[in-house]
Amino acid sequence: MQRGDGTGGTVVAVLSGGHSRRMAGRSKAALPLAGTTVLERMLTTAGDLGLPRVLVGAHATLAEDPALTGLFTRTGLPLIRDGRPDSGPLGGLEAVFATLAPERVLLLACDLPFLTPAFLTWLLEQGGQSHSVVPLDGKGRLHTLCAVYQKSCGAHLKQALDEGRLRLQDFVRAIGARQLPPAAWAELDPDGHLLTNLNESADYDAAKRWLADEESPD
Repeated sequence: MQRGDGTGGTVVAVLSGGHSRRMAGRSKAALPLAGTTVLERMLTTAGDLGLPRVLVGAHATLAEDPALTGLFTRTGLPLIRDGRPDSGPLGGLEAVFATLAPERVLLLACDLPFLTPAFLTWLLEQGGQSHSVVPLDGKGRLHTLCAVYQKSCGAHLKQALDEGRLRLQDFVRAIGARQLPPAAWAELDPDGHLLTNLNESADYDAAKRWLADEESPD
């Protein structure tokens, strides 16, 4: 596994093993989408950055879903398992820093099928001295699972986990993350779908329709 020595010490970590409770128990990562799976679509997008990529998954979910384990194996990428049970994305982020010691992590949920390499490249360029850089959408939501986290946030990360403060939204606010308003990246999102994620079955159905419309002839 590369440590990113020639890429500024950046690792792309794709969270892929959540419980998907609002997706009727189906693993988001393995959902079919536009001739591939949600996870593989994300990995293709992230692959265009030329950075090391890893998968991050929870122990319990992987043990319950052999199909998901098979999908992970097919990608050929390293899998980092959460070090703390039921700690959510914060636990996954801590595990990536602990395992690979990168300078920074581009943390991505697997269920963001409309992300583009151009947007992710731009996001990585916004870091500066901030502990974290997080896009903010037009509804005032922080997209903490499409964000950059510097190793300088490590002490804050450990403290939050030790104290059971697991909400990533609260964490990024506590560390003074740089928030990027939608006007800053509007040119990279002409269709308004860029940060759409697949939380529920209705979101998945809408994503399939949008992609079908993109692929249909005029």
